[in-house]
Amino acid sequence: MRTKSEAKRLKILEAASEVFRVTGFERASMSDICAKAGYSRATLYSYFPSKEELFLEVMLNASQTQVDALMDALDVTAPSIEESLDRFGQKLLAFIHTPEILALRRLAIAEATRSGFGEMFYTRSRRQGEIAISAFMQNAMDTGKLRQADPWIATAHFMALIESELVEMIYQAQPKPLEPAHIARLTASAIGVFMAAYGPGR
Repeated sequence: MRTKSEAKRLKILEAASEVFRVTGFERASMSDICAKAGYSRATLYSYFPSKEELFLEVMLNASQTQVDALMDALDVTAPSIEESLDRFGQKLLAFIHTPEILALRRLAIAEATRSGFGEMFYTRSRRQGEIAISAFMQNAMDTGKLRQADPWIATAHFMALIESELVEMIYQAQPKPLEPAHIARLTASAIGVFMAAYGPGR
């Protein structure tokens, strides 16, 4: 059963989601969100101290199902680590290059020197992914599917490789959607380089 506080928080998130969807982050105001939710500015700010934090929460909530599916792709029981990495890599590229997630990443970069939003974004999103991937890498090393190495460094290398050919997209105002065949090629290329460095017996 939801508490009154939880119900208010959800109503604010629903209102903010609608406002952000219609007007975009830049043009949306906390006043617009207050009006949509039917709460005072004091109430809104008691739950979310800034528009940036509210936007982050809206985006994280909206993408949670995709994130869960993404993490499920890291299957430690799969007979082939390449198969797991390929499934994960393709889902990851498709997810982080959607217009919504690209916008969130740009905002985190823009705000990094002005507020704590960039660090908060990293802690609430990418950092959680890195923890899960590092655990997967450690398991693969323990079971002989990868050579022994620092799993955090292996994770950093894999993440860099998987996105290495798409860096320019974050700087484009309207990047073209990624086709599945393109995603598959990029993922296979990244895994090939990764396994050449971290495959068993290297």
